Amino acid sequence: MEFHLRFLLTNFIGVHAFFFFISLATAELPRLQHPTKVDGSLSFLVVGDWGRKGAYNQTQIARQMGKIGEKLKINFVVSTGDNFYDDGLKSINDPAFLNSFTKIYKAKSLQKPWYNVLGNHDYRGNVEAQLSPNFRSVDSRWLCMRSFVVNSEIAELFFVDTTPFVDKYFVRPKDHKYDWSGVLPRQHYLSNLLKPNSILDKWRWFKSMER
Repeated sequence: MEFHLRFLLTNFIGVHAFFFFISLATAELPRLQHPTKVDGSLSFLVVGDWGRKGAYNQTQIARQMGKIGEKLKINFVVSTGDNFYDDGLKSINDPAFLNSFTKIYKAKSLQKPWYNVLGNHDYRGNVEAQLSPNFRSVDSRWLCMRSFVVNSEIAELFFVDTTPFVDKYFVRPKDHKYDWSGVLPRQHYLSNLLKPNSILDKWRWFKSMER
């Protein structure tokens, strides 16, 4: 029986978390393949809460990411959500995409695939726009999906957007308007992720081991 090292990337109640654990089961999520380096190794950067149009030190951090990315010869970049502040993207033509992403992460080492999930701030905009594959014609690095798996031969990375699990965004949204297209009916959406052998079942098990 073969064991696999698996990573779980999730956005939960506005806090980004990065967990890893060993599992035997497989999750029924879309799967993407990303090869390792020639020597069989794998390097990547993880970032979240970044879409600030260069403000709040985003530009400075992007420069440092470029330096580290070059040193490590990274394979790709992972984003854990809140990709565009304050209220996501308005449309496929929103200049925030260029001003917060393409024009900021310019380093040669960062010209690799970016695997993205949504955060709560992203849900305040046009979700379908941010998920649109059309953005790849604007910047080929961009890939954003709700939940998926990246298989890189020596590791499997699980990307799960858990924002729809947070009750307060539905019952106490304050002055914010959330775009729940693709999520409603909510119970059906949640049930699909919570069905037996799903990745969130494994996440709940992992959290129970912390008690």
